[in-house]
Amino acid sequence: MPDRSRRGRPDIAHAFLVMALGSEHRTEGKLDALVHTRDNVVIRFARKARVDKDYTKFLWMITRLFEGGLVGMGEWRISMESEQTLPKLLETEKLDAIIGLSPKGKSQDLQATLATFQAKEVGIIIGGFPEGDYISPVYELADLVVSLGDELLTVPEVTAQVLAAIP
Repeated sequence: MPDRSRRGRPDIAHAFLVMALGSEHRTEGKLDALVHTRDNVVIRFARKARVDKDYTKFLWMITRLFEGGLVGMGEWRISMESEQTLPKLLETEKLDAIIGLSPKGKSQDLQATLATFQAKEVGIIIGGFPEGDYISPVYELADLVVSLGDELLTVPEVTAQVLAAIP
């Protein structure tokens, strides 16, 4: 597959979604999770939507989602939107600030950074690809680009740090 090292993998998205959608912050209404793909598809998760911890069941659900555009109903709904560029998506989310996470960012404490945005809607962009850098205009769209340290981290490690930093 062309550019395969730059493509997101379902196992990476699965690890992120299991952690984010199953978090206490999500239950408390402090966290929303979206997946934006390189093909400009957005996957949205209604308030009570979860993904199965079993990876095979997750793949089955994603297949159904891509076939029909919708899985589940009401507060458990998972839906797809096509033709949503990242700039368009971020605009529709009406965020007060956007933080991009990247090793190229300014090294700073994420918890302290998030604390400065009290009661504001902040979007945090996590790259979900196995290697390389963003190809979408994350650096231009972000109000702040933050590095979580000197070492390159996996998506689960980044997700854990983000969850730990949410006030």
